[in-house]
Amino acid sequence: MPFYAQATNHPENTGTGDCSPSSNTLSVRSGKSRIAFDVTGQGPTIILLHGGSGSRQSWHETGYVGGARDSFRVIAMDIRGHGESDKPIDQAAYTSDQLVRDILAVADYCGADNFILWGYSFGANIARYLAAQSDRVAGSIIIGIPFGPGASSEFRAYIANLEDHWRPILQAQKDNTLEWDKLSREDQVILKEHDPSLTLVWLSAILEWPSVVPGDLRSPTLWLIGSENRGAMASLGEYQESLPGSVQVRVIEGLNHRQEFTEIDKVLPILLEFTHAVSGGVSRD
Repeated sequence: MPFYAQATNHPENTGTGDCSPSSNTLSVRSGKSRIAFDVTGQGPTIILLHGGSGSRQSWHETGYVGGARDSFRVIAMDIRGHGESDKPIDQAAYTSDQLVRDILAVADYCGADNFILWGYSFGANIARYLAAQSDRVAGSIIIGIPFGPGASSEFRAYIANLEDHWRPILQAQKDNTLEWDKLSREDQVILKEHDPSLTLVWLSAILEWPSVVPGDLRSPTLWLIGSENRGAMASLGEYQESLPGSVQVRVIEGLNHRQEFTEIDKVLPILLEFTHAVSGGVSRD
């Protein structure tokens, strides 16, 4: 998992502002942190939530923004702790409630009374909390994650292993006792270029997120899963018999978790079909 460096700060914005399509980075304050985002296209609003350790640029670089902007106003935001958004080193800053407030702060600034969410991986995990809490979500797309608690048992084990690996290294670095030559080349690169303590903070916060199941979602929802994503497929098996009619499931054969995002030719048409179907109730910018 890559680690990302500190963001460049942008002028603080509050309230409703100018969200005209632009290549410029905009930002809005949410709590004590600035949340960065950009706006492309016109029409009903989609808010994009990227995967963990990524940034909003992944939606641009892969082609999702370009594929949606002719029909929709696309707001791509950097989740706090990522990209150009602020990066507090405080686990309390990464509760599911705070991350939901960040999305609403961006929506409020752009005057989006209602909107559609597209979330991948970490972003999908966050999206389901907002979709379970707010009637402002007209539709949500949940890509590649299981339902239930914030972190599945497999993901909890991954976080624990990462903690066990990095905490001693970070403590030794703090104590000026770190033996650099004994680190792997990969760890050396991470310490030189990134901040692993930040990733540990927001990953550990997920362990405290409450459970959300498909029946909690208030909006029409598309749950998209690659058939090779074992964790999400196991979750589908657990909830399939109890799925409400408002939750559609699409399984794409042969895709693993990474490919659920990168294989845009297979994924984007499904996202657009669902988004067009639910966009009638979304006010236009």
